Amino acid sequence: MFWAALDKAGLTPPIVAALRTILLLGQRPNEVAGMARDELVDFDVADAALWVLPASRMKGRRPHCVPLPRLARSIIQGELVRQREAADEPEFVFASRFADRERLARHSLSQAMRRVIEGLVADDANRAAVARLKADPPTPHDLRRSAATGLSRLGISRDDRLAVLAHSYGDAHEVYDQYDRLSQKRSALESWERHLLAVIADRPSKGGKVLRLRR
Repeated sequence: MFWAALDKAGLTPPIVAALRTILLLGQRPNEVAGMARDELVDFDVADAALWVLPASRMKGRRPHCVPLPRLARSIIQGELVRQREAADEPEFVFASRFADRERLARHSLSQAMRRVIEGLVADDANRAAVARLKADPPTPHDLRRSAATGLSRLGISRDDRLAVLAHSYGDAHEVYDQYDRLSQKRSALESWERHLLAVIADRPSKGGKVLRLRR
């Protein structure tokens, strides 16, 4: 419902792409909004593409590697191609058209979310869900929460979920364990992407449930 509604809300392509990327990768909205071209590593290799965030952009002040499964990579690639065709290649992947091609502002994503929710049309099958969303509209950060919840429901281990989300244990463990769990993160995000694709196609994958956006 939400995925399809993004195409009907009259949003700019960078905002649609950014919101979908938040849901697919489970990263913080501000981090996604500021995704820079030079943070993309091995992007031309489908099974090895990475988004590498420097410590300066991370809440925990530690660098963070995010594997890019195929759909997420395709969405990002679509933005890069669109910019190239417009003879405009700004520093940022999701560039604002209102600020000299600077990065998207977080409030732009929040406003877009409100617009999407306000535009949802209820039918007999989803009337209650739409009413709940309109009564308590979700934020871009709720897309991250949906990803975290989905990873848990899909049976992804806590350690791997924490690694994907760049959350820490908050104890000595994080000081001594420097393993970045890159392969586990890729596997987790690929599983989540497969589940989302199944939900979008209205055929939830085995072992998962349709996720509702929630605060």
